[in-house]
Amino acid sequence: MSKNRLEAFSDGVLAIIITITVLEIRAPEEASFQALKPLIPQLVIYLLSFFHMAIYWVNHHNITHALPSVNHKVIWTNMAWLFMTSLIPLATAWVGKNPLAGPPLFLYGLVLLLSSVSFLLLQHFAWQIAYDSQDLKENMGIKGCLTLAANLGIALSAFAWPILSWVFMALVMLMWFMPDQRAKEWREKMRIKNRKKSKEKIHKPGLWFFVVIRLIQAGRPCSRRCRRSRQFPG
Repeated sequence: MSKNRLEAFSDGVLAIIITITVLEIRAPEEASFQALKPLIPQLVIYLLSFFHMAIYWVNHHNITHALPSVNHKVIWTNMAWLFMTSLIPLATAWVGKNPLAGPPLFLYGLVLLLSSVSFLLLQHFAWQIAYDSQDLKENMGIKGCLTLAANLGIALSAFAWPILSWVFMALVMLMWFMPDQRAKEWREKMRIKNRKKSKEKIHKPGLWFFVVIRLIQAGRPCSRRCRRSRQFPG
């Protein structure tokens, strides 16, 4: 399968998920700002969910951009990640209506945890295709592990300390909001590396090039003899 199809399908599914998430917020019937007050928890959890999906979209683009092709491992882990992510609207709507209840917060943290695990697997299989083991070892950051720990914290603290679950949500957002200079340098390194490979392919002559040269060289003496035979018959 072409990676372009995988990217297009994933982008479409994420767009639908975001649309479904915001449609769960119902506009108040009263035309007053006071009527918006009950919607504040829903708006806040929607903001956090939207930011989570934006993080996934950006990182998914960074992963697939470097892939020359995709295999079955990448395809099915991508499907697993999309399935887990498609549960975010359900968990978001439940938390929005019950912002301090244990079961909704637990479900929200569990969905984010499973989404993170499936995305890390997708990243692992994609890097096996795009980069060698040295690059893979050098660029495995700690952000993924911290995200897993924070999402696990959302689920574990949901029943005893629901406020702490919201703190973990905010920490994940702040952690990914701050730019990662190392990731930027790594992407620039891989861009230069891929550019060098493409230049080497362009400047490296293939077998067909030598065949054409040999045919041209073999044809020149024959053409000269033909001209001489025409100028001096007999």
